[in-house]
Formats: sequence, C-alpha cells, structure tokens
Amino acid sequence: MTYLITGVTGGLGNGVLKALSKTVSHDEIAVLVRSEAKGVPFAEAGYAVRIGDYSDKESLVNAFSGIETLMFVSGAPGQAVSRELQHKHVIEAAKAAGIANLVYTSLANAEGSHSVLAPDHIATEAMIKQSGLTYKILRNNWYLENELSIFQDSLAGKGFVYAGGEGKVGWALKREYAEAAAQALVQSFDDNHIYELSGTRLSYADLHQALETATGKPIDAVSMTISDYKAALVSAGLPDEVVGIVTAIQSDISDGELDVTSTDFETLLGHALTPVTEAISELLA
Repeated sequence: MTYLITGVTGGLGNGVLKALSKTVSHDEIAVLVRSEAKGVPFAEAGYAVRIGDYSDKESLVNAFSGIETLMFVSGAPGQAVSRELQHKHVIEAAKAAGIANLVYTSLANAEGSHSVLAPDHIATEAMIKQSGLTYKILRNNWYLENELSIFQDSLAGKGFVYAGGEGKVGWALKREYAEAAAQALVQSFDDNHIYELSGTRLSYADLHQALETATGKPIDAVSMTISDYKAALVSAGLPDEVVGIVTAIQSDISDGELDVTSTDFETLLGHALTPVTEAISELLA
C-alpha cells in the first residue's frame, strides 16, 4: 500500500483523499479512522481501511504497517490527550512501522509564530525533523471557510464584524489546500521540504470589499477592538473556550501572525489560486 491519509472524516483530510484519488488508484490508498463504523463508507468506495487513534500509539503502529507515504493531518486541539502528545504518537508509530515519507499540515510561519495555535505545530515540526523520515511540511495559512460565519452574518444583516484590524491573511479555499497536499504526496520525496502555503495577502477590509463584489450587496463593515469583540461574543452566549480561541485568533491576525508572502502554494499546485471574489462565491454556493 503506497499512501495512508489521516483525518478523512474531516474537511481537509477528506479533501486530500478526493484530490489524490483523481490521479492514484483507490487500491493504492488507505485511510485511517477511529472505528469500523466510521470506515464503512470508505471501504464501500474501495479504500483500505485502517483503524487507529492518535491517542493510542500501538493502534497507529498496526494501522501504518506496509504504508510507504503518510498524509499526517494535524489533530484537533482541546482533546483529553494533548495534541503534542498525539502528534508524538503518530511520528513514533510511523518510524516503528517503517514508513518512509511523511506530509504534515502545519501553521503559517510556524517556527517564527507567536499564534495561540503555534506551540503544538512548533513541537511537531521539531519532532518530524529529528525523526529521520523524509518529510514535506505544509504550513497552511488560513481557510476561507473559517470566515463563513462572518459572511453569513453579513448577509443576514448583522454586519461584517471583525477585530483583526489591518492585519493581512493568506486566505484560500480548503479544497485548494487539499489539492496542494495531494500534489505533495505524489511528487518526488528526493529531499525534505517546507512549503509556506499562503494566498494573496488581504486584510478584513479587502475581504469585506470582495464579499460585496461577490454578492452584489452593500454590507456594513464593523471593525471592533479586541476587548469589544470579546464582550460581544460573551454577550451572544458563546462558551468561554470558544470566546477565548476566536478572540485569540482575531488578535493573532491583527498582530500579523498570518501575514506571509510566498509563491509556494501556486508552485505546488501548478496553477494560480482561485481569486478571492470567486472563492467567496464558490463557498456561499
């Protein structure tokens, strides 16, 4: 078996699976799921199903047996077992199972980032580099899908509300990040590579203008301070943990943590990214 893709029940991992399947036979692709029940639709589609959990290293060693190249989609934060430990399990299991190549989804400018999301990625990148595996690290900037609630609230008449100030972000569609990952999987592993996958640098003001163009509707933009934004989220009744992470990300954007300039994305894809106005239309459709 050549490839194993993790995270296939999530949006990014499933997107990688779909993109890879356009050029690679299903019988060369395995998927990792946490239970037989979750694996049923993938088995029915012709993929080999491996059962394993990032929290259980031994299950991963078994699941990775006979695999040449691992698509390692980063785990979700806030689990009972820390994401850093989960990632350590994946890397150690990959080595123990004899995997040769690894592709990992990281965070923009990870080594130099002070983002609330950065510590686990920094630690994971370091473990990968020390592992002896041939690797490709994909430093994903920000999914346009992450702004869907802002778009929906705008179209519902609530205004385009943000607290990211004038910070720049390299937004792109999740499917484009998935397509880039699929390209990384099939291209040569002759050396180790780090790719900064960033779209065109845009501010929230730019994104607001693109939303108006995409929808043909005038939309009020409301730029808030971080403290006022946090108060508004609390007033809306969101859980404290959600308020904390959403506010922290807006603060990261304001501080320029996602302001990355790179041509790696288009180079890896082999074509230009979808212009943001078209991407918004695609997302809203």
